[in-house]
Amino acid sequence: MKNLLLVSAIVASLVGTSFAADPCKEKTAEAKKMMAKCKAIGKGNAGYESCASSYKVAKNQAEQACRSGGLDEKGMTDAIAQWEKQVNNCKGKQNARCASALQQLGHYQFQLEEKQFLDRTAQYEEDVAWCADRDNKPAKCANIDDLPKADHQKSLGYFLEYIDKYPKESKTPTVMYQAAAVLEASGEDDKAFKLRDRLVKTFPDNGLVPKAWLRIAEYHFMNRKFKDAINAYKKVTGFDNLTGKEAALAMYHLAESYYETAEFETAAIQYYNYIIGADKGKYPADLRGEAMDFMAAAFSDLEGGGVQEAEAFLKDKKVNFKDSVYYRIGMKNKDHDRNEEAVQSFKRLMSINPDYIDAPLADIAMIEILIVQQKFEEAQQHRYSVVKRYDRNSSWYKKNQKYPESVKNAETAIRGAMLDIPQYHHSRAAKLTKEGDLEAGKKQYAEAIKAYEAFLKRYAKEPTWDEYKVHINLALVYQEMGQFANAAKMFNWIVDTDTTRYGRRPMGSEALLKKEEAGYNAVLMMDQAREAAKKNKAGDDAVKAYALPETKAYFEQVKRYMAKFGQNKEAAELAYNAAIVHYDAKQFKTAVTELRKLKQDHPKHQYILLISRMLAQSLLESSQLDEALTEFEWLFAQYSDKKKPTYNDSMAKEIEKAIAYVLFQQAEVSVKSKQYEKGAGAYLALVKRYPKIDIADKAVFEAAAAYESAEKYTMAAQTFMMLPKQYAASPLTIKGIVRAAGAYKKESAAVPANSKNAAKEKERLLREAANTYLFITNNFPKDSMAFLAIASAAQTYDSIPDKKTAAMTYEIAYKRYHEDERTPGYLYSACLSYDEAKMADEAIRCSKDLVRDYPKSSYALDAAFSIPMAYANVKKWDLAAKEYHTFIKMYTEDKEKLIAAYIGAARAYMELKEEDKAIADYDATLKNYDKYGLQIKNADPAVPAEAAFYLGEHEYNKMTPMVIKGKDKEKAKVIKSLVDILQKAMGQYSKSATYASEKWTFRATNKMGKLFVTMAEKIREQELNGKKEDERFAERIGIVQQLPSYYEQAQPIFKKNIDLARDQGFYNKDVVEAEEGYIEMYYQSAAVYMEVADAFANSPLPDSAAIVKEYVEYEGMVKDDAMEAVHEDLEAYREELSSRSEAAKQAAIPVCQTGIKASAYYGIDNQWTAKLFELLKSIDEANEVLNTKIEKFDPSTLFSDPSYFKTKARIEQISKSEVMTPEEQIATYRDIIKEGKAENEKLKAKLAELKKMLAPAPAPAAATGAGEF
Repeated sequence: MKNLLLVSAIVASLVGTSFAADPCKEKTAEAKKMMAKCKAIGKGNAGYESCASSYKVAKNQAEQACRSGGLDEKGMTDAIAQWEKQVNNCKGKQNARCASALQQLGHYQFQLEEKQFLDRTAQYEEDVAWCADRDNKPAKCANIDDLPKADHQKSLGYFLEYIDKYPKESKTPTVMYQAAAVLEASGEDDKAFKLRDRLVKTFPDNGLVPKAWLRIAEYHFMNRKFKDAINAYKKVTGFDNLTGKEAALAMYHLAESYYETAEFETAAIQYYNYIIGADKGKYPADLRGEAMDFMAAAFSDLEGGGVQEAEAFLKDKKVNFKDSVYYRIGMKNKDHDRNEEAVQSFKRLMSINPDYIDAPLADIAMIEILIVQQKFEEAQQHRYSVVKRYDRNSSWYKKNQKYPESVKNAETAIRGAMLDIPQYHHSRAAKLTKEGDLEAGKKQYAEAIKAYEAFLKRYAKEPTWDEYKVHINLALVYQEMGQFANAAKMFNWIVDTDTTRYGRRPMGSEALLKKEEAGYNAVLMMDQAREAAKKNKAGDDAVKAYALPETKAYFEQVKRYMAKFGQNKEAAELAYNAAIVHYDAKQFKTAVTELRKLKQDHPKHQYILLISRMLAQSLLESSQLDEALTEFEWLFAQYSDKKKPTYNDSMAKEIEKAIAYVLFQQAEVSVKSKQYEKGAGAYLALVKRYPKIDIADKAVFEAAAAYESAEKYTMAAQTFMMLPKQYAASPLTIKGIVRAAGAYKKESAAVPANSKNAAKEKERLLREAANTYLFITNNFPKDSMAFLAIASAAQTYDSIPDKKTAAMTYEIAYKRYHEDERTPGYLYSACLSYDEAKMADEAIRCSKDLVRDYPKSSYALDAAFSIPMAYANVKKWDLAAKEYHTFIKMYTEDKEKLIAAYIGAARAYMELKEEDKAIADYDATLKNYDKYGLQIKNADPAVPAEAAFYLGEHEYNKMTPMVIKGKDKEKAKVIKSLVDILQKAMGQYSKSATYASEKWTFRATNKMGKLFVTMAEKIREQELNGKKEDERFAERIGIVQQLPSYYEQAQPIFKKNIDLARDQGFYNKDVVEAEEGYIEMYYQSAAVYMEVADAFANSPLPDSAAIVKEYVEYEGMVKDDAMEAVHEDLEAYREELSSRSEAAKQAAIPVCQTGIKASAYYGIDNQWTAKLFELLKSIDEANEVLNTKIEKFDPSTLFSDPSYFKTKARIEQISKSEVMTPEEQIATYRDIIKEGKAENEKLKAKLAELKKMLAPAPAPAAATGAGEF
């Protein structure tokens, strides 16, 4: 287009070559117009000189036009001859007259050449039309494609001769301009440029200079030298006043030059100027549309899309095409993927003129952009706006209804939006449903249905393929919503509709659902409706569901499909599916009947083999195994015979597999009917026939299981072991080996106990079982069962029992699976088994391996603890003590074992007679228990009780070597030491007793009593200091009288032990010892009185002779009087002794009585009870207490709850603890409460179980039909 305009402009620019009706008038008018302009400028003002030069050019052109105006070809030829004659006469001359003649000759020659060219062009057009009517067949049409060409060589020669001869003449610029135009028209652009360049440089003030610069600018533009072009355009004087096509093209090219140099805003302004000029009629509007596009493109290429720049530029412009500018800017931005800028432009367009003629296209573009930007919800809302904005009642429609193309665009926009709206709701619903938001999904589905139906309603009378597509989509919506019946309705509509109404589908359209596919889908939908009804109305019971209306509707849909598409390949499939429904409802005969009918109705059906296979399968599922086998065998013959057209090797293999499955089921039937050996044989026969079939391994497994059910355990084991030999890769292999091992174990258990060599046979089978387990480990080391098999084998050895082999088996894990996280557990089991096998060294070695290689294992601590225990078991006390202390250093976190380690070390040291070390460890035991033991659940209180006891023993033993002797001061010192020892020992024994350990509480309490007994013994055995008999007598009496106070302190301690035992339900040797001590204290107290009585009774009398002598010498008495007086004194002394002896005896009586009564109260009848009776009887034979009958205590009447008293003691210890923090105390109390509640729940459950067991059995139902006895 641009080239055509350019040629037109060039021709129009040639002076005197216009073939208008009156070129003289036209040129004269132009000259007059130029003259008026010059007058308006005024002489002397800027621009006047340039205007005057242009006027001279116009005046000369007018004169030439008037001289030659209206000449025909003959007139031109005559003029040329005339001027040529004058030029010839000027040879050798150069003057103004000769110059004018040469110029006129060139002018008329050019006019003649141009007329001849136009004549040839007109003839050419006639010839083209004539040839076209005759399909270009005549001979004259052979060169019809050769276009006529203008020949200006002769006139150009005259022009160039003129320029050469008259370079400074006044008309030289005009001739130069004409010559350049001819050169340009002839395609010699470079020469034309040089001539014009010479013109503007030689004649810078000539009136043709502006036009020359214009042509120079066009030359640069056409050669894409845009900056040179811009510079040239700027030198065109009066550029803004240019008119006509050439000016229009120049204006356009200037704008384009700015655009090409990326001066987009300037380019936009230039395009605008062109548009305004065209709108005002200044020059033709041929390029107006393109200018609008390029102005928009220039704006859009600005940073930010140019909307703001366009707004700023157009703000004060009173033009009516602003909306068009924004529309085009938006479209250009969209084309350049500048979507945000495009949206901005379109929004600006809608804000100033929502009724813009191309607004529908803008809206379509907006939606496309929003989709690209993934602003799907905004796009959806915009679609709703589109439907409303361009409706027949809308403002836009009222203003633009006279423009059919725009109305069509609006209709396209509405239709597209109404089609996309439901599709968006549809896809949104599917997404929400998939994400789990079912409620939101339902709402979107409802909106989709509503919008689809709105589309169908609006375009009900305008049927297109969209209607077909919408019904497909509606079917999918209903399907996804689970409204299968409605979905089927839509699919049925597709099947029934007349698509010829739509016409041919456009080329390249997406593939749509075919009618037969829709029919197929309708069946599937009704099938799903049937399934849903089965689940919701019949509790997923196929039998109950068979009578439901949905099931009947399904069969009707199948029938409908068969009626229309019964010959389709899917028909057999649907018939099969329908038969399956009959089958699932246990309507086996119906299923078989339907398939047989299908086979009978279509004996030559292309899918007859498939139908036959379905029939065989139905027979199989309905347990008609023989008929099923017959059907499958027939199918195999069809597929396997290479001579038959039905030969199909892959299908033959499939049928072969089916036959194997039937054989499998026949074997299964035998097993279910308890014909185990027959079933096993059938399974193995299947394997023999089809050893490579995919169920061969399962058949072997089931055969072995059948032998197992028949209690043929060895056969079962051997059959199971076929799996690793023949089907090592089977997933059943490992399970089979495990079952084989189990079968050997069952065979072992079944060996009669009284059979010959029963024990050996049992052991042999168990070892076989163990070896079978290890078969997995040895042959399938990477299988997950390989590791577990080690434990199974070890446990089997353990059951023999073969503890050593069991331990060695456990150690396989250590050797082969050293890094497995389960290995420490197996190694620990090995250590325990070595210990049980009394292989202490191996047990210790094993435990050391575990501790060394797996120090972070949870078993390491137990293993480390077992090492000193093992040494202790073999009485290697020194090593035991050493390892206990090693454990104490290494493992401080497990407080329970730490405490046990301390007491273990203490016991070892006791065995080594290293009492000081033992006492240190006992003390550590006690301290750690007091700190941590009370917080340990089910901690053994016997441990601290034992430690405290032996600490007490340590103190108690200090009494043994001590003897009370010496003077009174020395004796007092010894007694004080004894009392100190007693108090220390008493403290430890008392602490031992508080731990509520049956063993140590009673023993420690007895020891507390014995402390006072021992103290009494030490007092009794002290050295006497008196030198005389009477002094020693008096000293002895004083010592003996001290003893009851010790017995009285010991007695309540023994009594406390008895009371505690009776309260807690204990009766053991320590309790018996407490009973002995309790009654003994009564006896010993009474015996002291008797000892005193005997002492007084047997006390020696003073020497009478010495007293007589004293009386005679000091009193002056005569001997006889003295003897008489001494006799009387001795008699009085004797009576006093007798009186005191009797008083001591009487004092023994209440002690004996109380002791006997205490014996009766507690039911104690021991040696001390007998001695009390004997002693009392010796004093007072008539004492009524002697009649007391003692009923010996029966320990079987006691009720014991050790847990209660243990917990009670624990709580008391916690409350009194001085080492536990309050937080630790509270946490421990909470643990005790939690443990108590858990134990309470267990007891309640056990009580309920006992009550149930004790409940009376229900009365038997009355026998019917029985006679009376």
